[in-house]
Amino acid sequence: MSQNQQTESTKVPRILVVDDMPDNLFLMNGLFEDRYDVVQAASGKDALRVLMSANPPDMVLLDIMMPDMDGYEVLRRIRQHPPTANIPVIFLTALATHHDERLGLDLGAVDYLTKPVDPGQVVLRVDAHVRATERSRRIEALSEKLARHLPPQEWQALFHGDGTHGIEFESRQLTVLHAEQGEQRLWNERERESFAAEAEWLAMRHGGHVDHFIDGAAAIWFDDPAACVKMAMELQRSAQDLHVRMGIHTGVGEIGTFRCGFQVASTLVGPATRMAAQVAATAATGSIAVSPETYELVRDSVEADTSGCLLMEEYFHDSDLAQVSLTPAPQKGGHALSTFAGLGIL
Repeated sequence: MSQNQQTESTKVPRILVVDDMPDNLFLMNGLFEDRYDVVQAASGKDALRVLMSANPPDMVLLDIMMPDMDGYEVLRRIRQHPPTANIPVIFLTALATHHDERLGLDLGAVDYLTKPVDPGQVVLRVDAHVRATERSRRIEALSEKLARHLPPQEWQALFHGDGTHGIEFESRQLTVLHAEQGEQRLWNERERESFAAEAEWLAMRHGGHVDHFIDGAAAIWFDDPAACVKMAMELQRSAQDLHVRMGIHTGVGEIGTFRCGFQVASTLVGPATRMAAQVAATAATGSIAVSPETYELVRDSVEADTSGCLLMEEYFHDSDLAQVSLTPAPQKGGHALSTFAGLGIL
């Protein structure tokens, strides 16, 4: 299975703990190893090597008094390096004066905790900062997406007024259908409108939710992967003259809900839509590519109802999962003979 088709599950935050005392590293690892991906560094230089790597941490717990490079200098270098400049840093130190705390916060630390630590308090503070950072990143991704779709005044009010307080996010497993025009020709305005209306109507029938904030394609998400495949087959048959190609992928998706004018709207943020689009790019015009993750969930229902269906499976090395291509045949009057109507199994 190719790397870009693997399910992108919820990422566990990665925390770098920097301290020259082994006992302190042991304590912090014990507090957080069940909650986060904990990385340790015993010096400022080791910490910078981790920070400047291809996989930097999401947060840093940083001691100040270290022999080779103190925590203040580490933080200065973090803030001077654009790829790491926005990583939250919490000082965890024995320096307890008001002057030390003020210096740390002025340099850009988000919090300042003193030793000896109260383990429960440290966990609460770190968890709060992790949640705030995750929400900030989601807000940023949502803002970037909606900037292309909302009127400037509405976008400004949503992201630079009080509107952010009403934005909510939910993460759960979803199956996403991505439908786009194939490579044979471009749609005209009438065809785009007709396709959008057909996708909206079929999504309503099959319990899907249309993402109205996407460029150049249709994206619909479902809780039920089998319903997603059924809708895709119906949509492909009804839009056969438009030469559509589709992709279906199942994974953890994030739904952002916000107020748009006088209505509440929702859209997908994060990788879910991108993964479905990547699967669609592997489909031939007129066909539906189903990712291994989705096919594993719908295999039984597809194989039980493939009468007259063109179904092609591609198995991947080191895996018993298959990506499947479904091609519905043109429907000649009346209802299809099968839920997955088509040309017969290859």
